[in-house]
Amino acid sequence: MTMLADRSWKLKYTPEDGDLVKLFYIPALEDAERYDRLTGYFNAGALALAARGIEGLVRNGGHMRLVVGCTLEPPEIQAIEAGEDLRERVDKCLATLPLAPPDADASSALELLAWMVACGHLDVKVAVPCDAAGKPVHDSGIFHEKAGIIEDRGGDKIAWNGSLNETAAGWQRNWESINVYTSWGPDPGRVDSEEANFARIWANKAQRVIVLDVPDAARRDLMRFLPASDMPARLKEPEGKPAQRSLKKPDRPETEAERPAEDVLGDRRSRVWSFIRHAPSLTEGGESVGEATSAIEPWPHQVKAFERLYRDWPPKLLIADEVGLGKTIQAGMLLRQAWLAGRAKRILILAPKAVLGQWQIELREKFNLNWPIYDGHKMVRYPSPALRGKHEREVDREGWLKEPVVIASSQLMRRRDRAAVLLDAADSWDLVVLDEAHHARRSAAGAASEGGPNALLRLMQGLKERTRGLVLLTATPMQVHPIEVWDLLNLLDLPPEWSSNAFLDFFDDIGQPNPSSDAIDRMARLFQSVERHFGEVKTEDAQYLASLSRLKANKVLRALRDDAGIPRRQLETAERRAAIGIMRAHTPIRRLVSRHTRELLRRYFKEGMLSTPIADRRVEDRFIEMTPDERALYDAVEEYIASTYNQADANERTAVGFVMTIYRRRLASSFSALRNTLQRHLDAMANSGPTQTQTMGLDEDVPDDETSDDFLDADAVGEFEIVA
Repeated sequence: MTMLADRSWKLKYTPEDGDLVKLFYIPALEDAERYDRLTGYFNAGALALAARGIEGLVRNGGHMRLVVGCTLEPPEIQAIEAGEDLRERVDKCLATLPLAPPDADASSALELLAWMVACGHLDVKVAVPCDAAGKPVHDSGIFHEKAGIIEDRGGDKIAWNGSLNETAAGWQRNWESINVYTSWGPDPGRVDSEEANFARIWANKAQRVIVLDVPDAARRDLMRFLPASDMPARLKEPEGKPAQRSLKKPDRPETEAERPAEDVLGDRRSRVWSFIRHAPSLTEGGESVGEATSAIEPWPHQVKAFERLYRDWPPKLLIADEVGLGKTIQAGMLLRQAWLAGRAKRILILAPKAVLGQWQIELREKFNLNWPIYDGHKMVRYPSPALRGKHEREVDREGWLKEPVVIASSQLMRRRDRAAVLLDAADSWDLVVLDEAHHARRSAAGAASEGGPNALLRLMQGLKERTRGLVLLTATPMQVHPIEVWDLLNLLDLPPEWSSNAFLDFFDDIGQPNPSSDAIDRMARLFQSVERHFGEVKTEDAQYLASLSRLKANKVLRALRDDAGIPRRQLETAERRAAIGIMRAHTPIRRLVSRHTRELLRRYFKEGMLSTPIADRRVEDRFIEMTPDERALYDAVEEYIASTYNQADANERTAVGFVMTIYRRRLASSFSALRNTLQRHLDAMANSGPTQTQTMGLDEDVPDDETSDDFLDADAVGEFEIVA
């Protein structure tokens, strides 16, 4: 492999010099390991032209980042101004413009690009022009000056720019010219300038463009061109070197038996390793490679959750299984498969400090993923002979953000200074996993004195805009106030019509024994938004759910989908009950939450789907002798807990009860831990006033070692219902 500095490069290439592709792009990319490229349009012609010469980059194991323009028409901009989500509008815009290669050369270029995306050689983002206020505008020339940066394995770089004509004619007839700059030449600052400009655009920090991950519709459209075999045609025969034709009859092909043994073995080995490398991204069976190469035998519910996560990429899901049912296994299956397939190249795992080591060990031992923990000062991998003692590395406050995969403390990252760095300085993530997600909540949820989001929830609200996929793990989301469930779902893919008030009103209405016609109309509008966002309910599902005939099921569904309320008022009593049942079963909770219980797994065991029996929980009391002082303190804490619980409003007792169990845990831990928690509580009440709820001050900025509780037992709450 030659280096960029080994060649002679002109400062300017013009039509007088000859074919730009042969003179510049092919030789430059034959030396490349990185290629960053801006191009003006997301269409078959522009993509095919951007792909010229990149065979060399791929053969070097290099990587390409491509930003393509997407110009919205005035009606689309008006829809965004009226409240439609920008990502959805861009998705719709590109979906109406399917890639249509004009010729066989363009088809083979798209085949190569699709293969590069699937194999992790290419990342694509879409840029939408905007004004200084960040509002989308109609601008057909989004990148007036096309540019690119090429880097070789030695770190030398070439940058180029020019007003390239990106039509096929513009390239083939070579009407345009480019200016070239080198990092070792007389003006290396120009290379730095081009690189900094691309970095700003890629990180969505440029002032005049909004940069998004390539929408799902556009990605699926490009994936249509994946090669039928494991290798695209343009990589099978080097560009510019067509097979030599002969006028005489071609010789008989050489058989394996006639070829040197080392050549045959080398070809076979190359084919085998090529298949292994690309197998996870294959459409047929590829999604099973991660599991098949892991040291696990997943249970049925874990396989089901994985398929739900992986097949609906990027994943947006709250995994809310009961304690001990393997939420980490489900996340690990997703992480390994997405990493192998190249779907997720930047991954952030946030968890309480107390379980970071457990996460690292499980990923290493069960999924062969030795990923580093960032402890605030250094990156620490699991010690391994392959690392030869180099498993720790010092990094600065922003250096860790360059790592492709990081495991970090959620308590550390939620601190204001750390959160600012994470949200402002980091490139976007492909996948973020938050363990113990129920710690991300608002203060005094559901109470009259309800406060705003705590530090962790604020962090996640910012991160949701900086990641494609988001997976939340928790064992206790249904044991808190409903608004806290909404807060978690709002981090995912909640339809905009389901505001916090609409969410609470829906479940109030649906819980009434006989909802009014107005209430049913309100629920029907929200049901319609769920269908628009996630897809329509199938007639067969409605039949099964409500025990209706197909005719009746269609009647009920038509009534629920009607903008007018008259069809719903004309439903018979049984049909009305069926409509309510269908709406109850098809809320965003069903689409965004995965919930399994021990009882389900016991049923799996009885049906032979599980070979491991699920243990029953048996509580055994053990008594200890206390000193008089210990007894006095214990009684005082118990009296405080009971009186606080009994004085709480009925609608906040559950939340207060769970918080009160923290005091018991602190007392069981140490007198010092209890004193520190009580002092923080006192400080919070002093700052917030005497009416502030008893739940304030227990979680905000608590040291890591005091928030390791992973589950609050629901049975314990009932013990508070005693006379104080």
